[in-house]
Amino acid sequence: MLFLLSEIFGKLDSFWGGLGLALFIFAMLRLIQIRRIKTNEEYAEKWSIASNDERNIYISKEARSKAFNFSMMIQAITLIIFTSLNMTEYIKILSYLFVGQLCIYFALYFVLRKIA
Repeated sequence: MLFLLSEIFGKLDSFWGGLGLALFIFAMLRLIQIRRIKTNEEYAEKWSIASNDERNIYISKEARSKAFNFSMMIQAITLIIFTSLNMTEYIKILSYLFVGQLCIYFALYFVLRKIA
């Protein structure tokens, strides 16, 4: 839909068209994978083992954790740079994003701590 609005009708800029096309391609690849899982028993078994393997689950969680840590550090550094350059609109947006992510993190931390 975003691609159509952007490229064909000219209602949105090219960023949204590219995003729409990327989301469409991702959805198509996911549908192909689901179809392959349903039709190919051997592939379904390999996929099930790979997705439920404790080592892979640990690696996935560790990668997400590191990605969050790095993104928070990059946002903090960018926030300092924008502050020194007096870019107030960017500072406001980035601050909301930064604080929002921290709030979500702490909320999930306390919820998951009570569950565990």
